[in-house]
Parts: sequence; C-alpha cells; structure tokens
Amino acid sequence: MSEPDDQAAIVNYKFHHIDTSKCAQCQDFSCEEACFRGIYEVINKKSTPECTVVEDREDRCVKCHICTTACKYRAILID
Repeated sequence: MSEPDDQAAIVNYKFHHIDTSKCAQCQDFSCEEACFRGIYEVINKKSTPECTVVEDREDRCVKCHICTTACKYRAILID
C-alpha cells in the first residue's frame, strides 16, 4: 500500500480512505462505474471531481478491490 503525499487531502470513512487531491484530476469516474455495490458517488464532475462514499452504503462493501484497481490515480485505499 502506498503512502499518500498529503495527509490533509485524505478523506477517511470507516475503512475507505480517498485521496481527493488525486480525484481532482479524474475524467473517467471509474470508481463509480466499477463498484457493483454502489458504494461511491463522484460529486462536482464538471468542476473539481471528488469521490465520496455514499452514506449508509459503506457496510455493503465486500472489499473486492475492484474500485482500487479501476481508479487509474490510485486515490482509493481500503483497510
């Protein structure tokens, strides 16, 4: 697991950790598309994208890591 460059840019959820500074470069929104459980939602798609975990859905995650491999910026870490 790689260490994030800027700790302030990390948004921590229960066991998901998203480096929002990396999300800002994204145009694909692959995390949202790859997750078959609907865990992620990308907000601000037209300006500065930011991946978020949908409230009350994090516990549905089966930790398959499809999202971590789909994100070409490696912005998502899962414990």
